[in-house]
Amino acid sequence: MIIKCLVENTSISQEYKSKHGLSIYIETTKHKILFDLGPNGLFLENAKKLGIDITDIDTVVISHGHADHGKGLKAFMDNNHTAKIYLTKTAFDKHYVKVCGIPFSVGLDESLKDSNQIVLTDENCKIDDELILFSGVKNRKLFSTANKKLLAKYDNKLMEDLFEHEHYLIVREHEHDILFTGCSHNGIVNILEKYNETYADKKLECVIGGFHLFNPTSKKYESDELITSIARELCVQNCKFYTCHCTGTKAYQIMKKEMNDKLGYLASGMVVEL
Repeated sequence: MIIKCLVENTSISQEYKSKHGLSIYIETTKHKILFDLGPNGLFLENAKKLGIDITDIDTVVISHGHADHGKGLKAFMDNNHTAKIYLTKTAFDKHYVKVCGIPFSVGLDESLKDSNQIVLTDENCKIDDELILFSGVKNRKLFSTANKKLLAKYDNKLMEDLFEHEHYLIVREHEHDILFTGCSHNGIVNILEKYNETYADKKLECVIGGFHLFNPTSKKYESDELITSIARELCVQNCKFYTCHCTGTKAYQIMKKEMNDKLGYLASGMVVEL
């Protein structure tokens, strides 16, 4: 499997532009996939530099209904008219971030929802023998306090987001699984518990994605204690982790001290072979 990071908050060099957001290219035996599309069309620019033809993409997964992961959707659809694009049924609902007590929209473009390329998923969605999507994470162990600033509309009332719109991609190749997560708003420890309860018939080789330990609006990190506790929980898993985006570089360094070689960082322009 080949993984190329198209958009992330940082980059490996000046050759690749960076932006707050996430987009990852995944090439498997059967598929060419984009996991998230970032906040704009930057993924197109970096994809070209990394030798990726966007028209070859057959599958897109948008991890949840926030603009930094899915606002590039129109740019993708303008350049690829055949790929199936998977989101949860609530991904196009209204989503907001609270800044100084005022809610600002961070949702996706609802006008794209009715495209024949869009596939809206339930809690469990098996695309084929290689690709599985799941959601429905309910536990709140080691939960990020930054989530309190994120809101959604329920019965026309603004409330703290329950993150039912967040789903996760399992890529199954040979005897191994690779798990992709966008922001892990439901908590990476809880996501892994759900995976282990439901899908752990294969060995989990690697987990890739953000852990939501940094609030980009307030520029504040979660406590060192919480970050360290999460890292210690992840150490129990017999797999490699690559984190990025909303984890933040400071939190990454704290986790790295606990996890050592089990943790790496994924930046724009980086290529990983698994």
